[in-house]
Amino acid sequence: MSRVRGEEASMILVMGVTGSGKSHFVNLLKGGSVEEGQGLNSVTQECQIVRIRIGSELAYVVDTPGFDDTTRSDTDIFEEITNFLGTQYALGLALKGIIFLYRITDVRIQGSTLSNMMAFEEMCGDHALKHVILLTTFWDLLEDKSLGARRQQELREDFWSDMVVKGSQVRRFDGSRDMAEALVLRLVDKPPVVLQIQHDIMQQGKRLEDTSAGKRIVARLERNLHEKDKELEELERQISTISNRRSSRELRQLDERFARVLQQRECIYASRQKLRARLGPEINAKIERQKKSSVVKDKVGLFAALLGLTVTVTTNIILPLVGIGL
Repeated sequence: MSRVRGEEASMILVMGVTGSGKSHFVNLLKGGSVEEGQGLNSVTQECQIVRIRIGSELAYVVDTPGFDDTTRSDTDIFEEITNFLGTQYALGLALKGIIFLYRITDVRIQGSTLSNMMAFEEMCGDHALKHVILLTTFWDLLEDKSLGARRQQELREDFWSDMVVKGSQVRRFDGSRDMAEALVLRLVDKPPVVLQIQHDIMQQGKRLEDTSAGKRIVARLERNLHEKDKELEELERQISTISNRRSSRELRQLDERFARVLQQRECIYASRQKLRARLGPEINAKIERQKKSSVVKDKVGLFAALLGLTVTVTTNIILPLVGIGL
């Protein structure tokens, strides 16, 4: 496997569903570094990197696209983040941890959110969960803070219990820059970690569909395909019945609905096919080509060039902070 040597730099990912406050969190570290959305509509369409300096060490904080995106499928998001992580691993950039954001204002956890949380846990792997901070956000929107405290306790005891037992920390975000910096500093001080998804695709050469997280997404897609097939069969039966009665208006409506459902099925099928990719060899080959053709020497510059990303630079100096409860 191709590895690139160079200056050691810590990388920290900021993850979560769309609308959980990821971009806002990153902008607290460097104002205006990434675009923020309003409400639950997604804005971050690709991973965005912000560089900060912590004492003598560089840290790269990454704003990632969220699952449950309003314009992209979870498969697309999974593939992009996995490609990012695989490239980061291959270039030898040190991943120190992940801050996973969750809206405390959500009254209940939806099925898709729970499924994506489980996929996230499987992407990390049990050994890496001590490098994860589960951060509840939007406390300022709650009039009754005791309600938020009960929700966070429920999350800790019911939905995040396995992660907490394996070392993940649950924290309440007060929305301040001081706390954002303190959380980043806590992860930067940890040793580098290799996530399960990186081990699967880069060390074992697995297809996306054969990884633990990929299998979960595949199961969901195949259920959706089965549902669409049943819906299409029923529509075909109805169209056949209407055709015999020669009702052109009803027939046209059914034909239009059939076309919509068929298009939805094709999109789901395309997502399923994407998971057959074997990203590891593709990433290594791309790195070798880029190294031969690029004048970029440092591994972060090469990393950005490979993924078509820009790196926002800030000269912030983050020092140990007093009074931030971690």
